[in-house]
Amino acid sequence: MKMALRLFFIFITIAILSGCATTNQNLSHGKSVKIALIKYEMARNIIVHKDYKNLANAFKYLEEAKKTLKNDPRVYYLLAIAYQLRGNLNEYEYYLKKTISIDKNFFDAYNALGIYYFGIRKYNKAIDMFTKLINNPFYTNADVAFYNRALVYLKLEKVKLAEDDLRNAIIFSNFSNPLYFKTLIELNIKNKNYLKALKNLNYMEEHIGQSCYTILKKAYCYIKTNDKYQAIMELNKIKEKSGTCFSKKVELLKEIENDSNTNN
Repeated sequence: MKMALRLFFIFITIAILSGCATTNQNLSHGKSVKIALIKYEMARNIIVHKDYKNLANAFKYLEEAKKTLKNDPRVYYLLAIAYQLRGNLNEYEYYLKKTISIDKNFFDAYNALGIYYFGIRKYNKAIDMFTKLINNPFYTNADVAFYNRALVYLKLEKVKLAEDDLRNAIIFSNFSNPLYFKTLIELNIKNKNYLKALKNLNYMEEHIGQSCYTILKKAYCYIKTNDKYQAIMELNKIKEKSGTCFSKKVELLKEIENDSNTNN
């Protein structure tokens, strides 16, 4: 799973009120903040573009920015990503935790930690990270957390919990993400719950629309439930005469024909 690097910018506005003198100290601090932000952006640009040749400079810029932007969670989060690029996963984990300790609502750090723990097989810790996101009322991408937690449950073979999370992912995405539907449907088919898969396929078509995927999967499920007539009716919806969708249609039609010949 690809982790998105989403960074937030700080816009500094220095207000000078008429009739009020601005001290040299305040001006100096404002200048320091501007310089620190410029260095932060320089580091961000290197890291976002995975410019490995200049990665050492990114660390330098961030360390310099950190001296002025004290306890700014974005600096620590960016340091974590930099260490990930360097391949130092211990420091990656440390700085993600540091980010969260500074800002309890820095959601990307929770998600990144969850994915990291999944990758090193610390599944309970991964579940804990995604659960914290799910339980946070300020987190606006609950569908992502439900989906990621579902993947952990699948790894642990906790099918019922995975199904529940996938359904929640679908709901919280406003029924708009085909990946969530497909993952749930493939899980149904893997466990030979063909009727449940058909129900979810109809649900997917209702919200997202009919596609080659839904037609082929519905036909496959009908074959598995010995409803060859419905399977053929579904396959006849594919009008193309070439391409991957058509070739898979031909494969399923041959399967139906072979099964009929065997029964006869």
